[in-house]
Amino acid sequence: MSDETGQRGGAKDIRASLSAARETVSRDTPELYEFGPFRLDSAERKLLRGHEVVLLTPKAFDTLLLLVRNSGHLMEKDELIATLWPNTFVEEGSLSNNIFLLRKALGEDPTFIETVPRRGYRFVGAVRQLPHTAPTRPEKPFVEGHREVANEVSMDLRPSSAVAGAIPTNVRGWRTLAAIAAAAALAMLAVGFTLWLRGPTRLPDRSRWVPLTKLPDSATQPALSPDGRMLAFVRSPSTWVGPGQIYVKLLPDGEPVQVTHDHLLKADPTFSPDGSRIAYTVLDPERFDWDTWVVPTLRGEPQQMMRNASGLTWTGPQRVLFSEIKMGIHMGIVAAEESRLGTRDVYLPSDELAMAHRSYLSPDAKWVLLAEMDQDHQWLPCRLAPMDGSSPGRPVGPLAGSCMSAAWSHDGRWMYFAADPGGVHHIWRQRFPAGKPEQITSGPTEEEGIAISPDGRFLVTAVAMQNTSLWIHDAMGERQISVEGNVSNPKFTPDGKRLCYLIVKEATNKFAWFRNPGELRVADLETGRSEPVVRGFEVHDYDISADGKQLVMSIVDPERKSRLWLAQLDRSSPPREIPNVEGVQPRFGPGGDIFFRHAESAYRVHPDGTGLRKAFEEPVYLLWGVSPDGKWIVGWAPLHGNGAPCMQAFSLSRERPVQIGGSFAFLSWSLDGRSVLLGGSYSVPLAAGEVFPQIPAGGFRSVEEIGQLPGARRIDEAGLVPGASSDVYAFYRGSVQRNLYRVPVP
Repeated sequence: MSDETGQRGGAKDIRASLSAARETVSRDTPELYEFGPFRLDSAERKLLRGHEVVLLTPKAFDTLLLLVRNSGHLMEKDELIATLWPNTFVEEGSLSNNIFLLRKALGEDPTFIETVPRRGYRFVGAVRQLPHTAPTRPEKPFVEGHREVANEVSMDLRPSSAVAGAIPTNVRGWRTLAAIAAAAALAMLAVGFTLWLRGPTRLPDRSRWVPLTKLPDSATQPALSPDGRMLAFVRSPSTWVGPGQIYVKLLPDGEPVQVTHDHLLKADPTFSPDGSRIAYTVLDPERFDWDTWVVPTLRGEPQQMMRNASGLTWTGPQRVLFSEIKMGIHMGIVAAEESRLGTRDVYLPSDELAMAHRSYLSPDAKWVLLAEMDQDHQWLPCRLAPMDGSSPGRPVGPLAGSCMSAAWSHDGRWMYFAADPGGVHHIWRQRFPAGKPEQITSGPTEEEGIAISPDGRFLVTAVAMQNTSLWIHDAMGERQISVEGNVSNPKFTPDGKRLCYLIVKEATNKFAWFRNPGELRVADLETGRSEPVVRGFEVHDYDISADGKQLVMSIVDPERKSRLWLAQLDRSSPPREIPNVEGVQPRFGPGGDIFFRHAESAYRVHPDGTGLRKAFEEPVYLLWGVSPDGKWIVGWAPLHGNGAPCMQAFSLSRERPVQIGGSFAFLSWSLDGRSVLLGGSYSVPLAAGEVFPQIPAGGFRSVEEIGQLPGARRIDEAGLVPGASSDVYAFYRGSVQRNLYRVPVP
């Protein structure tokens, strides 16, 4: 039997055993276990230390429950992975991360989880199983204010059959009938009140929007001081993290004053409770460090405030809420003092590669709004979670699109979101805790970032007018390819005669394809004619086969899972899904195989869905491209498996990875294989037979170092994509202008 046949059979056996294995995690009978100072409740899905809830991700909880149920027995790694991640291909790193989180939560003295080298794990603590009694649900007072009634009715409606079953079949006496009638009347009033709360909101009159900045470029990420007299923002083209400076403006008519003067990547300015300091996030892309810096509001030098802390906000004097990387790129929300004393987890995403980047505390300090990315680097809908960490909470706001920022009204009655359910960011709000999302800004602009005035009458947001077009440079000079719409992710066909690209609803940059799906089109470079490749599909990423006939696309299904599809570039047959494959960043490789990323591993598969296996053993967070000889894959990955992420080339023939450089060192080959585009702006020639340029030991440390390579030529255009030769490339041109506006709250 060939190795490939064995691999197929092994994969089939594993898939066949997943359902049975899953049953060992989810049982119908509630279970209650005690070990050391802990109590584990399977019904409530809680781990308690005394009366304190210990916060765990859902997968970490499942892992602990599985180990405790099998206390004293060795649990093999394959068995644990097959049980915890059914119908999903996961590497051992995800399991190791769960064990790491459990050991951190349980403490190391005593050690409850024993590692059996190369085999698995064993729970070694003394476990006692207790009888489980179902918790009684306390009765709620029938009337406890309009909001309590409305929330109870709106969140706990039952079908009419259930209501009928609750009414006694033999009603005696007029008092019982009167009580039922009164209850029904009050319920109807509550429903009516809820519908009134959820009624449509009149959009604010755009003529009442007041400009607070008038910059020729972009002001983003507004923050108001606690007294509402000062406005801080980032002067930057990025609405997330990017190059730029922090500015402060005295409202209403003060001149913006620059308070930082450096080349650091910045995001998320916020005022201290007394308004004397501004904290902000700084990203080091080479080491993937997310730190908090602080600068005096009036005069002074910036300095680092906290390492491994981003999106920081103050929750009181000397108290802060921030994002912290736990392992790899897994980022959760943490509460602590400024000194980092009293640190506790508030929220951890269930996916080990997900990142909770921003958090916003409610006025009563009981709830947190979260903005987070999933494992595919796409923004999710915002989330509402309890501040005490007792549960992961639930999505809120528009659920059909991404949410990058949020805010609370000062009375805590409204939640605000900058979200894009229609592909364009506008401001939405939702009555707390369970109202209906309402759109409160609209029109041709986009609005991102939210700061609420202290009196609650206005919000401040960044309003953008933007457009990005696709251009090409070749022997004929420069010419525009796309006429209207914003363009993302262009790629030349192997013969260099056509150019594929996505039309998206938002403006773009070279990283935009992480989150902006669009319509896939192809342009004939000789005639200039452009037409859709596949209709009715929102494509996130794609690649073109070596013969130029096929496309592989990643498309998110209604369950938010990324599936891979194949299509003919000439539309000679309908697109078809590759069966049993979930992944992102698809790339064609040697022999027609398709490479893709799932979780933190790279896989390869035949176009018919068979032959699924790992492409290489090293973890990877991003697949960038495949070398012309089909022997190397460029990706962004942790160095040596657990270090800071950097750009590397991974061998498909088991050679050692090549470290290219920091996160700036993206590398792409021209179609003729004679040059590379490196660092986003340099075209570097290759000697005959070379696959890589002269890369220094440890990789490039800066873009300027790339520019010192022999023959390196700088191209000052945005979003460069190499074509048939070093003189042919595609690029973006466009205009993005953002200014801050004061918008009345309806």
